[in-house]
Amino acid sequence: MSEGIPETTIFYDPATGYYGFSSRFPGRHPHHMIDTFRSVEDVFGWCDPFRERVWEEASDADETKLMISRDFKEGTVGWRMAHLTLAELGAAMAR
Repeated sequence: MSEGIPETTIFYDPATGYYGFSSRFPGRHPHHMIDTFRSVEDVFGWCDPFRERVWEEASDADETKLMISRDFKEGTVGWRMAHLTLAELGAAMAR
């Protein structure tokens, strides 16, 4: 099983007027961030093009954060990589 699933956050930067996203492992600093998108749909097109992640509205505590994803939809490639052992992945591929 994976050590963690990357958490992805979609945000809006009022200073620039652009949307962006950041990805990080829980408890760590963001390891990837892009903030040059003109719309939320453009962000989704880049950070989740196949809509494999589970998204929820972010907390009202930070008004710049719009959406947050902490997991993948069950059965997707990302979910399998994060939730199955190497033996389970191998068995699934052998079918």
